[in-house]
Amino acid sequence: MSTRIALPALVCALALTVAGCGAGSAERALGRPAAPPAGAPRAPAEAVPGPDTSCPNVLASLRPGGSLPAPTALPAGSTMDTLRRRGFLIAGIDQSSFPFGFVDPRSNTLRGFDIDLLREVAKAIFGDAGPNRVQFRVVRNEDRTVAIARGDVDIVAETMTINCERRQSVEFSSVYFRAGQRLLVQRDGTADRADYSGGLAALPRGMRVCSVPGSTSIGLLRRQAPQVSVIEGDTWAGCLVLLQQGQADAVTTDDTILAGLQAQDHVFTVVVGDKLTFEPYGMAIAKNRGDFVRFVNAVLEQLRRNGRWGELYREYLGTSLGADTPAPPEAEYRDAT
Repeated sequence: MSTRIALPALVCALALTVAGCGAGSAERALGRPAAPPAGAPRAPAEAVPGPDTSCPNVLASLRPGGSLPAPTALPAGSTMDTLRRRGFLIAGIDQSSFPFGFVDPRSNTLRGFDIDLLREVAKAIFGDAGPNRVQFRVVRNEDRTVAIARGDVDIVAETMTINCERRQSVEFSSVYFRAGQRLLVQRDGTADRADYSGGLAALPRGMRVCSVPGSTSIGLLRRQAPQVSVIEGDTWAGCLVLLQQGQADAVTTDDTILAGLQAQDHVFTVVVGDKLTFEPYGMAIAKNRGDFVRFVNAVLEQLRRNGRWGELYREYLGTSLGADTPAPPEAEYRDAT
């Protein structure tokens, strides 16, 4: 198979390896630490999961206390008041997950569905979403809950699936997006025409499948497809490069991320198969900041009602996941009205 390299993806992947695909000086993402070594043990295959139900009300968050207060009327001593006095929000992101978090090469600024949601949170705190109001920090998938727990960041918005294991370490906002795990393969007349109806368990023995450590996708891949060769990419853009170079036969992660990868190489790659999982995204916040969780949920409620969620969907997802803009996910809360 000849080697093809989509230059934008390769440049970004290489840049991330060195220092992070940086944004401008006024708005920048801090560097990514080195990836841990490969070789985690694999567990036996299991049934394709739906929503995580091993803990009660896993998707239910903390109910907003009411309508959003004005930035100048935040409760004294609250997390939001503290952040406002500090002058900026520290947010954990991924800048290689187009279209949720990426560096726009035309403006050298961070853009994406997750990025703009964080700007909406900043706007609700500070009254504006200027470039100095959010300090973005690149956080590896496997470090997201740790970064929140030890206070490195105030919030994480990084295509992060809400599940019971993570809920033990962090609190989540209400669900702001629903995705599902699928496969990205080369459009070579063979891989793109294969039958994927059997899911991961039916993938051919020895198939080289790339995913990123710390993601729910790689965990499911190892549990359900012990017959494949798991390749760990440092980033999703890095997995795309391995697919383009012929060092991987497929990439597996959420269909939202795969749609972004395909957009970078739409002639030679294609998303295949049905959804293998249910992946509800939430913003992660420290467990001792319940007031901030309620505040963020109030921001999300406002975005659902005023149409801003739909605007962001059309801007960043367009028709890549379907012809119509879906309704935003309904919020679930575990406390009384």
